[in-house]
Amino acid sequence: MPRARHGKLTDNFIASLKPKADGRENIQRDGALPGFLVRVGPRKRSFELRIERHPRTTRALGHWPELSAGQARYAAEALWEKHRLGEPLDEHCRKAEENIATTWPRLKSRLIDDARSHRTIDGYEHIFRRLSDEIKQTSLQTLGANPLLMEREVGRIRDMLQDKPRGGRAMATAVARFVSTVFSFAQKRNPLLAGNPVSAVSTVDQKRHDLPVLAEEELPVWWDQVQNIHRGNHREAHLFALLSGLRRNTLVELQWSQLDLRRKCIRIVKPKGGEDRAFDLILSRAMIRCLWRARHVGRRLYPRHAERWIFVGPVGHVRGDALTKDGVLANHALRRTYATLGRSAGVPKDSIRRLLNHQGGDVTDHYIRQSGLGRLHAAEQETISASIVRALGSPVGII
Repeated sequence: MPRARHGKLTDNFIASLKPKADGRENIQRDGALPGFLVRVGPRKRSFELRIERHPRTTRALGHWPELSAGQARYAAEALWEKHRLGEPLDEHCRKAEENIATTWPRLKSRLIDDARSHRTIDGYEHIFRRLSDEIKQTSLQTLGANPLLMEREVGRIRDMLQDKPRGGRAMATAVARFVSTVFSFAQKRNPLLAGNPVSAVSTVDQKRHDLPVLAEEELPVWWDQVQNIHRGNHREAHLFALLSGLRRNTLVELQWSQLDLRRKCIRIVKPKGGEDRAFDLILSRAMIRCLWRARHVGRRLYPRHAERWIFVGPVGHVRGDALTKDGVLANHALRRTYATLGRSAGVPKDSIRRLLNHQGGDVTDHYIRQSGLGRLHAAEQETISASIVRALGSPVGII
């Protein structure tokens, strides 16, 4: 079978493919793994493995993007190995042989069907890649019966990340939680699956007492540092993060189509917690002026993306992790500063909680309609912004 010239199939390449002009399937073969291909039709893109050596066989692997190119390649390589060894190519692994590598794609598909946040799914995908191949390919039955396997895996991850600020503890805990989630999902499909693969390790995040926050007297120094950042789009993103208290992913994904200047708010459509937690971020005068400057900066630096994204970057919007590399406190540290200065300015704790879109409260909150608190929250947002601007040293042009 002739192979494609473009090399390995990747998610970016598959996303760019279209069916043929006459509606027939566009078949693209992988340039590295024989028989591994993707079929692109009008409605779906399907991975397939065609083995033309005796005994010949064809196996459907799944659909993109529910199944990534890397996962499909992993499944195809496993089938090739079975073929070389003369083992039967079962359509599905026996339940006793299911492992994390075979169960995660099923769990991912379920999360997509349940409309879980794409950030949650991407986070799980990142953790899946952190796991060693040995753990991925060990049967769940074995993992459940021998928790020491995950104890060693957690130790490996912490050793690998020991130079990080938290010594790899956060990632080790996240890996343990992920394996526990996959195992619980597999138990629902196979009630005979017993044990607990993470019983020998901790799945609880330790409370941190070193979370950074800016004190009021530290804000002038922080503002001087922000002014020295040569990227204007980053400067405005940092300031808006401080004035709004938004989480970093929400901040960088803001779009102009979500802005309503008449009502002085911007719709946050996909906050933490998913679309069910969508809310209107009320804008103060200082926040609106920050957006106005961001528009001018975006049109000057990256006009191609400036009509869509508020805080533009070279390939779309600014990356949240790029803001932490500017040498100033950023992202969640500014969210804590927003809440702290708001409370010191006399804004009630419940109002700050609603402005930050935090869950909590009691049954009374179910009787309070946010739409009826618009004027109150608008005044409180102005109070918080004024307090922040004064702490910055009342720089000209901010309000």
